[in-house]
Amino acid sequence: MTLDHKSFQLERIVFFSDAVFAIAITLLIIEIKVPHLEHMASDRDFAISVVRLIPNFVGYFFSFLVIGAYWIGHHKIYGTIVDWNYGLVWRNVFFLMAIAFMPFTTAFFSEYPTQLVPIVLYAASFTFAGALEILLFRYAVRKRLTDPLADPSELSHLMWRMSVLPAAGIAAVLIGLFKPVFAGFAFMLIPIAHRVIASRFKKEPTAAIETSELTGQN
Repeated sequence: MTLDHKSFQLERIVFFSDAVFAIAITLLIIEIKVPHLEHMASDRDFAISVVRLIPNFVGYFFSFLVIGAYWIGHHKIYGTIVDWNYGLVWRNVFFLMAIAFMPFTTAFFSEYPTQLVPIVLYAASFTFAGALEILLFRYAVRKRLTDPLADPSELSHLMWRMSVLPAAGIAAVLIGLFKPVFAGFAFMLIPIAHRVIASRFKKEPTAAIETSELTGQN
């Protein structure tokens, strides 16, 4: 297989993936139906109809950010991949299947935001997608499909970041089993976890330099 052909095949995987992400995000807003009122309805009626859609808007906003985060992770993964095989392709397909399922779980949760089953299904869909993304990346690393010159610490940093979303999903499921209304708070820990991970990996290069200076290495 020539280098150009290999690059073209990788681009096809990425383009197809981007299309699925774009459709999934678009479906989030399509699931929010415009209220149907009589033309003679009062402003109060229109305001009430919008207020009733607040759970749908919250679900849309949050799911847009989550799917966007998964797209960013996917983008970073394929920024490190230089080769492919059909094992990678199939793992990518299963991951995209989980992404495409999210508009349904979002709509279901938005319609019944205080019920156990919709909340658990909503959180579980994020967890499942995150687990599949991690398996995809681990497979690429194990099969040496990633750039051999890639910094191992960067790959480790990426793996830790990818673990945050599914971990938050598991926490949301566990909280939802006892207090469904509080399950969403688990996802508020995501940016905090990302900051902690980022600070950890920023310190490692400094520590390595200090160790090198102490041992007299160049």
